[in-house]
Amino acid sequence: MSGPKVDIAEIRNQEMMKLAAARQGRKNLSDKIQRLLNQVTNCLGDNLDLMMQDESLRPSCERILKMQDDCCKELRRMLNLAKSGNEMLNIEELSSKSQQIVARFNESIQGEVAAIGQMAKSSAKFQELEANRQQLEQARKKKIVMLTTSSKDSDVEVTQSDVDELIETFRSEFDQFMTETHMTRKHKNSMLLINQDLKEIIESGIPIDRKEKRIKRLFGEYQKMSATIKDNMAEMDALYSEYLKECFDLSMPVKDMSEFESKKDIEEEIIDVKEYAETNMSKEFIKRQIDEVMAKHGYDVIRSDMLTEANQNGQILYGVNQETAIDVFVSDESQVTMRVVGIGFDSTVSETENEKLFQQQCAFCSMHPQITAELALRGVILHTKKHMPPDRKFNKKIQTKTKSDSQTTSRAKKDLKRTELKTMHKE
Repeated sequence: MSGPKVDIAEIRNQEMMKLAAARQGRKNLSDKIQRLLNQVTNCLGDNLDLMMQDESLRPSCERILKMQDDCCKELRRMLNLAKSGNEMLNIEELSSKSQQIVARFNESIQGEVAAIGQMAKSSAKFQELEANRQQLEQARKKKIVMLTTSSKDSDVEVTQSDVDELIETFRSEFDQFMTETHMTRKHKNSMLLINQDLKEIIESGIPIDRKEKRIKRLFGEYQKMSATIKDNMAEMDALYSEYLKECFDLSMPVKDMSEFESKKDIEEEIIDVKEYAETNMSKEFIKRQIDEVMAKHGYDVIRSDMLTEANQNGQILYGVNQETAIDVFVSDESQVTMRVVGIGFDSTVSETENEKLFQQQCAFCSMHPQITAELALRGVILHTKKHMPPDRKFNKKIQTKTKSDSQTTSRAKKDLKRTELKTMHKE
């Protein structure tokens, strides 16, 4: 390696404000596109499953679902552009295109949706399905009433069938609540304890009438607990939604609601996400400015698929010629390290290459101040941390793939057989 030039990069406040404002704009745009996606996804309403069971309605529904799928693909493409964009993204244009996509979709399905509505009103099959759903819901409510009313009179015998029905209803309500409700780990553990109590009652050998009373009493505890959880989660849900929005452009894993214990936990996580986003945003901005300055001097990014060594995250090689490159690494702490390296089909540095690399180190030392000045004009100030002078002890060679290796990566990359490293482009 060459004598490294290690600097700490600082982005001017004016540029940071622009970057932050641009990210906020992309965040708002992503939220808007996601709401459009939800609107398109729900275009046929809550009775889609019933309509798909009606042979007279299914063909029309399938045609709309096909158009819906095409529309959603376009919107997801817009959403990905918003998420992966930077300060140069035209937010207004992307927002307008997304709205136009949905407007065209709504116009294309308007007539058929209205026709489906009219057909559903006159369809005996659909009306039967809808009536069955309503009956099932009424039956469910009656079963809940059974669970919440006092036990039968002592002169009426409780049967195993009665208890089995209570258990089935209890479990159904419990499973639905656990599936549909956001809750903290503490809440979840409380609910699991109730489920464990139910299991112990079921497996116990106590008389049927006592088992019925205990199941009903436990269901009362379940209702109180579920109501408390819903009340506690009302504010946390809103905060969690803001957390999810803040994660819109990050590659880091998104935490589940159950991983948080309180509003404070979510608020602290939002702060951490914003700091992570700022670090990532700064790093990417610095790398783009270095890319452009290097390209101005004729040094293009070397394709990562041409290298046998796995690059660190933030490391880039810029080809000087077929034998030499500038190795640049940008850390998460905005430390920028630049050095000269050799490149070739092996990692051995010959005497001739050793001398050439030393001469390239000397040339790069002369050019580094100019690179620093040009970066400053772009809003990236490099503060010197450690600049090593040229020295042959820093010479190192990074191995690139052979012709046969590059052939195996992709049929589309056969032109790499020429091994002209200066044809490398920005990734």
